[in-house]
Amino acid sequence: MNSSGLYASYVKSKYIGMQHEEANLFVLRALHYVIREVFAQLSPTLVITTSSRDKMMFTWFEYVLSNLVSMTSDAAVQVLHINGSSPVRVPGRKYCNLIMIDAYESLRDTMIAEDNAGYDNHEYYFIFLQTCDVFIQHELELILEHCLAHYWLNCNVMVQTAKVEVLIYSYYPYREQHCQTAQPELVNRFDGHRMINDPMFPNKLTQMHQCPLTLSLWHMPPYVELSWDNHTSQLLARGFEVLLVKHLAQHLNFTLVLLNLSLLHVDKYQLTLANGTEEGPIELLMQQRANLSIGYFRKTARRDQLMTSPPAHYYVPLVATVELEHFRFGRWALLTFPFQAIVWRTLLAALLLHWSVYMWRWRGMGGQVLELLLGVALARLPRSWMQRIIYVHWLLGSIPLRIVYQSLLFHFMRLQLFETLPSSFEQLLGINFQAICTSNTHQMLREMQQVERNLESFTDVASAYDEDVLDALHRANGRRMFAITGIDVTKAHLRDTSREVNYYILPQFVNVQQVAIYMPKHSYFHKQFTDLIRRLDASGFIAYWRRSAFAEYGQRHGQNHRNQEQLHRDQQRRIHKTQLSAIYSVMGVLYGIAALVFCAELLFYHLINPPTVNSSTPAFLI
Repeated sequence: MNSSGLYASYVKSKYIGMQHEEANLFVLRALHYVIREVFAQLSPTLVITTSSRDKMMFTWFEYVLSNLVSMTSDAAVQVLHINGSSPVRVPGRKYCNLIMIDAYESLRDTMIAEDNAGYDNHEYYFIFLQTCDVFIQHELELILEHCLAHYWLNCNVMVQTAKVEVLIYSYYPYREQHCQTAQPELVNRFDGHRMINDPMFPNKLTQMHQCPLTLSLWHMPPYVELSWDNHTSQLLARGFEVLLVKHLAQHLNFTLVLLNLSLLHVDKYQLTLANGTEEGPIELLMQQRANLSIGYFRKTARRDQLMTSPPAHYYVPLVATVELEHFRFGRWALLTFPFQAIVWRTLLAALLLHWSVYMWRWRGMGGQVLELLLGVALARLPRSWMQRIIYVHWLLGSIPLRIVYQSLLFHFMRLQLFETLPSSFEQLLGINFQAICTSNTHQMLREMQQVERNLESFTDVASAYDEDVLDALHRANGRRMFAITGIDVTKAHLRDTSREVNYYILPQFVNVQQVAIYMPKHSYFHKQFTDLIRRLDASGFIAYWRRSAFAEYGQRHGQNHRNQEQLHRDQQRRIHKTQLSAIYSVMGVLYGIAALVFCAELLFYHLINPPTVNSSTPAFLI
């Protein structure tokens, strides 16, 4: 190849499209190598896009493309021609992209970033920039900044110099000297037959060199616990999810910058996407002002459209908790419980029948049948043998009935049995119960059809903590309400507050929600976090960290509750002693009055009925 001739032709010409055919073939071989050896290993389909606002350059791109397609027969190729004067957007995801442009503005005209914005996995972009040498550096910086802004991690730019050199540039977002920048770095070159370095798209996140990542979080124990250290004047974080993120930071070698948020009420969600302000967790991620966000952040379809998350590291079952007092038997049910309804109806029919006969034959003795049934002794036996037979019948029938009834009644009162307890929250809604939950949980539940049909039966508590919902249920004062909270927090809180015997957790889950780490859409760390979380989950580390964090929080939380309960019991003990003293005093006074009345009656009796001496009784003198 006559390089000097090609170089002279290049310098003389204003447009690259007018260069010699040998230079064109050199570029074609480089592009064909990328298609055959790189893209063919990644996907069976390929999208080739040409974009230029210059008519002559656009024609040259078509010429290169026609020759390139004729050389490619192993892949399904989608060809897009973007004319800068009247660009037309072709929607749809573009996974493997070969883009030929002459300037950064031509890349923006393709609108590929908008087409791939709704996906989580990283695509592959090989951009062929054809421009004069004096413009290469500036255009290259703009293109790589574009890749950085849209999280195009696998983004390479190929340029052809005046000396007919084909060079490949890329960027590493995290280096020892810089963090979150897109400085062009020469990573490969074409020698006429192959690229001298493999692979074409290397892993750029194996080492992050202690670069800082902003972690937005909020106090949500036991997932995230925040406290302020007065000695170091720093915000300290611990909890289950904090342990997980710290392990990810240690593995990838990055540092964390904590950004504490305060969540607002769910009514503010109607204004914006997160918590009603521009400082909400979703807004911070979408504006790329935060890299990660945790704090019992639950996955929803809407959030997955706006942000990226690895697989859920914890599945939270939401359960319905109801007070058992609502299902205790009432006084009437308590008395009628030992026998079924058919037994009571038969007994009542027999009693009415015998009473009718007595009222017809022996009107004055109609109440004796009821007295025998209740176990009352008769003053005298009737003279009629027919009446005696009826009495014997009732006596023999009522004795086992009374024994069985009293035994079952005592057994029932001793065991404190309840009515049939519901198994699902739909059954509670069917008997006019009202559901209470946190504002965030209420927003999540609105996506369920069962909840959407009964929105008037759901009320949110102005708090982000499930413990406050359970305390609100405890203060319901007998109202027909039930709480929807996470099962772990529910069991721990009821145990710590010694309320387990007073509440019932329904066996059927209301919903199972997924807790995940949210990141900006197309974040660099999606694949790395996904692989790490799957390995940690398979090895049991995540389950161990969760149990450890929940147990540690339960001990601290339980100690606080035990101290409060001890104070409450001491106060109640003092109250009980005062009440008992008053009761003893009242009972003493009543017994004293009763004794005085008894003595008065006895004295009055002896005064009215003086004792008389019987003359027939011999008197003995002492």
